[in-house]
Amino acid sequence: MDFGLSETQELIRSTAREFFASSSSLEVVRNVADGNSDAVTKLWDEAVALGWSGFTVPEPFGGTGFSFEDLIVLIEEAGAALAPIPIVESAITSSALDKYAADEIKSELLPQIATGDVLITPAVIERDASWNLTTPHMAGTSSDASVVLSGEKRFVNFADQATHALVTANINNELALILVPVWNSEGVSKTSLKATSGVPVANLTFNEVAVAASNVVATGETAKLAIAELVSLGAVARAAQLAGLGRKVVEISTEYAKSREQFGKPIGTFQAIQHYLAEMATTVKQVNHLVYAAASSSSQDSYSAEYVSRAKIAASEKIPEVCWKAHQSHGAIGFTWEHDLHLYTRRAIAWKTDYGDSTFHKHNLSRLLGL
Repeated sequence: MDFGLSETQELIRSTAREFFASSSSLEVVRNVADGNSDAVTKLWDEAVALGWSGFTVPEPFGGTGFSFEDLIVLIEEAGAALAPIPIVESAITSSALDKYAADEIKSELLPQIATGDVLITPAVIERDASWNLTTPHMAGTSSDASVVLSGEKRFVNFADQATHALVTANINNELALILVPVWNSEGVSKTSLKATSGVPVANLTFNEVAVAASNVVATGETAKLAIAELVSLGAVARAAQLAGLGRKVVEISTEYAKSREQFGKPIGTFQAIQHYLAEMATTVKQVNHLVYAAASSSSQDSYSAEYVSRAKIAASEKIPEVCWKAHQSHGAIGFTWEHDLHLYTRRAIAWKTDYGDSTFHKHNLSRLLGL
């Protein structure tokens, strides 16, 4: 498999690096972690102006029509910069709408996603925090005209910025995936959380929220397929962000090892530090290869669930290890609040569980391999 980037992907990467270097500094990341939601809005507006909200939206709906593999190049750079923007959430939900929603919904919302007027985030996790989404506790009743929902969704990323949530629910004892307006919607309440990730996270409570029956994206077996694909694309995207984060942590640690002196010489000359840095760099490269293999499989009409699980397992287990080795390489300063390294570690800890932790994906992989 060729892991080299195409000319277009090289341009995407260089554009993304330039943008994040100028607009998403670690000062911005700290501001967002401190609860500055305006910084999120400003950064996302700038990303929308570059066409990133419609990056994978098909051209007939006003998007740029890039492949998921192209998107991964952009997302990896976002991970390296710790950019607090909902690019993953927007991409995977728009993909679900494009593939599974009725033409009416696609014609109405996909163009608005591309222009940034609509932001959809997944709201699928409940009290048990499980990524096995086939038996949601959120319940609802349906009629010919509407669906009425009641229940709670937890740990919803960018819920404060989203206009809609893509929600799993049990409707008349049948699994359903439903698009629900959440921006100033009657019956929807939000509880903001102080998250490890440092990005805006909230719980959403739905109290007899009525939505049009046409907002039901999928039901039954089709809903299972749509939800599995949503989780799989999200897993690959998070793995890509973790790979980018890991690469940046290696760069930071290498530069520190060159400049920090102990016993009259740079600590990078000590064999123990050299071994740490070599192991970290090799690990990140391995994760990166697995991510691009999974992304390539996801750029076709279907995706390889096996490749997806392999990538997410590696990213969830290995990149947090890279972060801890970076702390040890930095010594005491690496454990202080003033140093930026903890920003990467906190994000890695949060991302390793998003869209399934390693245990979840090991179970999936075991099932796929018949073990």
